Amino acid sequence: MSAQEKQFFPALTGYRAIAAWMIFIFHFMPFRNPHYPDFAKRVVSTFHIGVEMFFVLSGFLITYRYFNDRPINFKKYMVNRVARIYPMYFLLTILFFAVVYFQNNFWTSENTIEAILSFTMTKALFSKYYFAGIAQGWTLTLEEMFYITAPLYFILIRKSKWFLLLLPVFLFLSGNFLKELTNVSENAWGFLQYDFYLNIFEFFAGIALAYFTLKKKISFSGNWVTWFGLSVILLFICGKEYISFESKYRQLVEVIFLSFLGIAPLLWGLIYEKTILQKILGSRIFVLLGKSSYVFYLIHKGFIPIFMTDYITHNKLIIFILLNIISILIFTYLEEPLNHFIRKKFSSKKLNH
Repeated sequence: MSAQEKQFFPALTGYRAIAAWMIFIFHFMPFRNPHYPDFAKRVVSTFHIGVEMFFVLSGFLITYRYFNDRPINFKKYMVNRVARIYPMYFLLTILFFAVVYFQNNFWTSENTIEAILSFTMTKALFSKYYFAGIAQGWTLTLEEMFYITAPLYFILIRKSKWFLLLLPVFLFLSGNFLKELTNVSENAWGFLQYDFYLNIFEFFAGIALAYFTLKKKISFSGNWVTWFGLSVILLFICGKEYISFESKYRQLVEVIFLSFLGIAPLLWGLIYEKTILQKILGSRIFVLLGKSSYVFYLIHKGFIPIFMTDYITHNKLIIFILLNIISILIFTYLEEPLNHFIRKKFSSKKLNH
């Protein structure tokens, strides 16, 4: 079955909107407002897991669509990935640096470095430039690295399913080793100083889910898996601050717990179980919101909400609504047409020559 023939899962698209909204709330919740209860602040402080929710979903979808393609048409595969994530990121990054230039009326060598690392989606490799350009775009460095290496993972996993376990452990240990190796004073840019190699387990939670789904080795009776996964996520959100592991690998334990016991079961449930949650997230409005969630993610923090705050309103709810409307319009009239244009321009027929 080709990637184009794979089944579409509406509820997983709606799920993307929820993940993006959680990140918005995480960034804009007024934590220091004394009128908010401390428990609410602590709960919202964990909403950064919206990023983890995206990574697990990416691992699942890429594996589900391409794992059985033998061999993968790598050029076509990368064209599809570029068409999906790069055009809007490229245009918004241009707009960001244009705003920087016109606000400051000058351009420095630091701006040049920031622009190069932003446009090449490599900025998250360096702690000094981690949040350069579109700050939340650091996640695209990880997505880019996963897209490039995923076909190699598939080749190894086809040889032995043990690579589902061995590969993330190897990549984690290798990343940790490189971090320690480059943690020297001369390393001004901070190469690999953020522990983003932890996120490989999130991608592999999605890979494992897709692998066993494609092999039809997962089967449950009833509709309990959805609620189990959701319960684990809620447990993590509400209880994170009370969990303390006296180990440098505390984050690793948290990532594995959340990804494999929470997010992955929730995804499985949203695909196969007929629940009210599946119905809501698979509705037309949530599918549209999910499709436009990538644009929402790129614009929810930065010069656009700042402009809204300065010239329109300070009300975060109104800003949230406006950002969703803008995201839908950009998706409908710019992102989706560009995606189709690039895919058509580099069609399979041309790629085979």
